[in-house]
Amino acid sequence: MASVKWSKSALDDLKTLDPAVRDRVLSKVSWLQENASRTAPKRLHRELEGLYRLRVGDYRIVYSVRGDVIVVERVGHRRDIYK
Repeated sequence: MASVKWSKSALDDLKTLDPAVRDRVLSKVSWLQENASRTAPKRLHRELEGLYRLRVGDYRIVYSVRGDVIVVERVGHRRDIYK
């Protein structure tokens, strides 16, 4: 099982989310932690090299992988997260 670290900006993003969405995001990150070795991550564009995304409805979790550590970089609505 991989370990998960949250960046300061991701924690700030998490605080602004609706509680129901926040619970879904936390659940998805827990799922990723348990299944990181069995999933094929979705890579982002060339400008965002080294970053991956997870979809949670209209929200996206942007993360990077450093060894066996998953670093959650940002969390936000799909219309805003890639800007």
